[in-house]
Amino acid sequence: MGTERIYKLYSSLTELEQRKTWAEIDLDALRSNYRLLRDTFCTPDADTRMIAVVKAEAYGHGAPECVRTLLSQGCDFFAVSCIDEAVAVRGVCDGEHKSADILILGYTPTSLASHLARYNIIQTLLSEDYAVNLNAAAHEANVTVRAHAALDTGMNRIGFVAHSADEIAASVTAIARVHRFSHLQLEGMFTHFARADEAPDGEGEERTDLQTERYRAVRQGLEERGIQIPFHHACNSAAAVRRPLDRMNGVRVGILLFGARPSDRIELPLKPVMKLKTVISHLHKLLPGEAVSYGGTYTAESERLIATMPIGYADGFLRAYSGAFVTVHTQEGPRTAPIVGRICMDQCMIDVTDTGARPGDVVTLFGGDPKELYAYADRASTIDYESLCLISSRVTRCYIGGEEDAFL
Repeated sequence: MGTERIYKLYSSLTELEQRKTWAEIDLDALRSNYRLLRDTFCTPDADTRMIAVVKAEAYGHGAPECVRTLLSQGCDFFAVSCIDEAVAVRGVCDGEHKSADILILGYTPTSLASHLARYNIIQTLLSEDYAVNLNAAAHEANVTVRAHAALDTGMNRIGFVAHSADEIAASVTAIARVHRFSHLQLEGMFTHFARADEAPDGEGEERTDLQTERYRAVRQGLEERGIQIPFHHACNSAAAVRRPLDRMNGVRVGILLFGARPSDRIELPLKPVMKLKTVISHLHKLLPGEAVSYGGTYTAESERLIATMPIGYADGFLRAYSGAFVTVHTQEGPRTAPIVGRICMDQCMIDVTDTGARPGDVVTLFGGDPKELYAYADRASTIDYESLCLISSRVTRCYIGGEEDAFL
């Protein structure tokens, strides 16, 4: 094999002052959301910390600016998916809050034990075998790695398995062994709810109750052996809202920070942090009987005025969004317009008949109201999380509401 070469997608693009499509990130909205959630979950009588989940570039918003903003509000605990993200977040924290905690929720190659220690990162233990290998690598590197043990109480993804009484007993024994490892510092334990966003009177609630019971059984088993793990957390965004008794020492809050909802059953006065925007690049008349875009899925019954916008599925604006409504900011005021025809790789079309729209008018695709993003996700049979994370790196992030507005 030859020498490996690495290329970051879109990293070669030049930065210009005029933009055709961008994501406007409102840092004041992020501050407001954080304060609301902190005051809701971290009451004076509760020993609960906010863990800000900023994986996947803070759900597509851009992690550095979001982390910096959250640090300014007193946030001191972040969760990410991998060591690459953790090191990037540590770089921001070192300039603002060196003692902030950073937890990797997923897998890190055990050969990187020295990096985990160097950057003071907490690693999730996926299993006893993984813990054994990580401890051996840390021993070889002469370092100690901070760790949280994951419990698989029903997600069936990662973790020490704790479904049955026998599995719970086996996991208690295994975690007790890991607790004695000389080069792992077991500071926490957690699980992840699979169905906490479902209706409170259905099977999802029963399954979440069962996961909680299994978790508490492992915790009790460890404490009966004299093992006190200092930090426990189970709640994701949905559970943090709906299950206050499960908040424990920390709640992992991601999607709510960014003003989106984990389900349509969650109602909080949050502000969308991202507004996805573009401009009208072209106008033309569509005559009766003529169709728009690939496949001719939309045919005009009468003469229509069609506007083209320079955004498409390569920007993360999915084909499935066709038929949704956008807001055109005309000289006469905001006007609603439907997306017509199939969304292309780099362009899509809207019907702006009788709106007064002109080339250059700004169009907001979503972000005025949390329900807009949810409507897009529902149309694509997906969730808000995916709709946000899919906004590609080709789309410039524009930050407003900070000390100085900036494009990055």
